Amino acid sequence: MTTQFDQSSTERELREALAQRAAEVHPSARLDEILRAAAEPEAVNVRRRWLAGIGIAAAAATVAGAVWASRPDSEPTLPANTPSATPTSSAPAPSASPSISPSASPTASPSASQPGTTAPTPSTSPPAVPPAPNQPTSSSALAIYRVGTNGGSANRPGLVREFKASGGSATESTRVSTAVEESLRRTDLWRGVTIEDVTVTSGRITLELSGPGSSAASANAARLGVSALVWTAQAVVGRGDVPVQITAAGGGRLLGHVATTSTFTRASTPPEALCDIWIDAPSPGASLRGSNVVVVRGQAVAWEANVEWELRSGDSTVREGFTTASVGAPSRGTFSIDLGRLDAGSYAIRAFTTSPEDGARVLAERVVTFTVR
Repeated sequence: MTTQFDQSSTERELREALAQRAAEVHPSARLDEILRAAAEPEAVNVRRRWLAGIGIAAAAATVAGAVWASRPDSEPTLPANTPSATPTSSAPAPSASPSISPSASPTASPSASQPGTTAPTPSTSPPAVPPAPNQPTSSSALAIYRVGTNGGSANRPGLVREFKASGGSATESTRVSTAVEESLRRTDLWRGVTIEDVTVTSGRITLELSGPGSSAASANAARLGVSALVWTAQAVVGRGDVPVQITAAGGGRLLGHVATTSTFTRASTPPEALCDIWIDAPSPGASLRGSNVVVVRGQAVAWEANVEWELRSGDSTVREGFTTASVGAPSRGTFSIDLGRLDAGSYAIRAFTTSPEDGARVLAERVVTFTVR
């Protein structure tokens, strides 16, 4: 696009930023319709044409965001799509938990708003993390989502992903049942609730629970608890944003707030509903062979992609350092930490991010304990 006057430095920077983001977006077919509408003749001045260009780029990013949000996990190493997935490291923590949408696919998905070094890549799920030597392979691990907290100064609630070993030879329905049962067990509001039946078809996953669960303090907390089951079931099936129907014996609203009359998807879950840091390997409580190299793998939303870490044994810090994630906030990047071979004993690995303002205030953290035998 050309103009009849010299561009200011601000306008040039805006144009370059928009061009870079537009190049990274892989929109769906709806972009053609948007561009055709934009191409219709209209008498506008130069400034209005410039603003229209910004609108088109924003619309394209929104459409592509919907595609990103509807993609499933890559078992067993996802999420964001989550996953992301997902969350911010430098922006204030949001007050709302995710909303669970009806099964109809939305035309837009929320996006993170804080500044970052690299734009999100909407056309893919949160980057996959290859299994570490001590991480179960895709045939023997199930992705489990539970409601946890983000850690750090705000410590907001959010979804945490962990893995559970599985035989890998069970039927699809049995694997979903196993994973959802574990999700129920790991989320406080669902304690005491069990999975009674699972039905998986090409267009729907149906979960029948033994009860509606405990009454949550708010509707947002209840929706977050329901989303843990939705994300877990969809991750096992691995066929995109398949609608999930959840019913409870005895009727009533799920967790005291969520009606069972609609199906649920993860598509409208905002990025900030996911905790900023996941540690995928080692799994919590894992027992690792001392002859193997220990590699910590996970995902993080980190300012300038900087993830700090420390390895502790008891009250002692064995090692500490930092690593660089594959992409910086607001995108969700993958990271790995090679700890080498460790002596036999009990360990805790802590991954965390700190404020870019003072380098001291912890924004998010995740701690996983494991043993080496």
